[in-house]
Amino acid sequence: MNGLRLNPQLLRVPLYIAGKSAEQVSQELGLGEVLKLCSNENPLGSSPMAIAALRDMLPKAHRYPGIAERELRSGLVTYYRNGLTEQHIIVGSGATDVLRIVAQAFIFDGGEAVMCRVTFPLFALLTTMYGGRAIRVDPRPDYRFDLPAMADAITAQTRIVWLCSPNNPTGLVLSQAEVDEFIESLPEHVVVVFDEAYCDYVTDPNCVDSLQYVRQGRNVVTVRSFSKSAGLANLRIGYGIAPPDLIEYLMHTVLPFSTGALAMVAARASLDDRTFRRRSRELVQQERAFLFARLSEMGLTCLPSQANFLLVVDPPLDVPALVDALLHQGVIVRPMAGFGLPNAFRVTVGLREQNERFLAALRTALAEASVTPA
Repeated sequence: MNGLRLNPQLLRVPLYIAGKSAEQVSQELGLGEVLKLCSNENPLGSSPMAIAALRDMLPKAHRYPGIAERELRSGLVTYYRNGLTEQHIIVGSGATDVLRIVAQAFIFDGGEAVMCRVTFPLFALLTTMYGGRAIRVDPRPDYRFDLPAMADAITAQTRIVWLCSPNNPTGLVLSQAEVDEFIESLPEHVVVVFDEAYCDYVTDPNCVDSLQYVRQGRNVVTVRSFSKSAGLANLRIGYGIAPPDLIEYLMHTVLPFSTGALAMVAARASLDDRTFRRRSRELVQQERAFLFARLSEMGLTCLPSQANFLLVVDPPLDVPALVDALLHQGVIVRPMAGFGLPNAFRVTVGLREQNERFLAALRTALAEASVTPA
């Protein structure tokens, strides 16, 4: 690249390091079947109705997307009802693309974005990518968002507040009461983004309903995904819900044909696959409780997650060493240093036999390090 004029802002953007694939670990370590519990994927696979729609659409793969986006937005309106229209919805190539759309739209001229220090690292990455300043606020001692402190961090330069509920990597949710108070305190020049990729797994009745703010016409964008309960992570399809005037503005950042019809028709079909979505939710809720109980019995500290993963904090063995010991047994979990928690790891909730295999590997790793589980 000698002689090229590089964008200095991009050079300040840290690279997002995704978890290793099972195939990569198998090849690197010469292992057989590798259990991947690091990326929060659906252990049941993909929605059968989505797969069928995808198969039907494949012969048209040579065509540019036609009415697939409109049909997906129409399907989402039917799915949510209660006052939403197609004009409330924007579609992207994954929830991360919708987050990118919002960042590009609002982070300019050195604007700031406020976020928790322990949350999805893409928020800070996107803020920096578009020339903004990431304002990180420490969580409370219980790892929950400190909304009053985040409100105090807002200035005249603040453009976005990033909220994640359930939060990745903690799995903790925001309550309706605390967010109501927070929203009322915000100045008009701030847009609040709710990343709700894991909302389908929530059972807490006090969890915030961010769509009510959209229906009230507030400066709010709710971002959701088809990657989790629909099992379509590889297709990269997500969407945002916001007041129509806000959606109209965000559309200025969307490139033509940026989301393929294959992904959109699969996503639309998955909305009708209520049986698969229900099975996905019920599996996670049941196995999440099982894993939490077993890990607690071992004397490990887990946060009360409402997502399809659990966060284990302060294990009795150094986290990098523990993660590596599990890796050499063919079990991949995610260390959380990149999420602001060097003393923690995250494990995806799997099928019962997968969870049992993880627990057995964990016991072995702790025993070999002369750490006796409780």
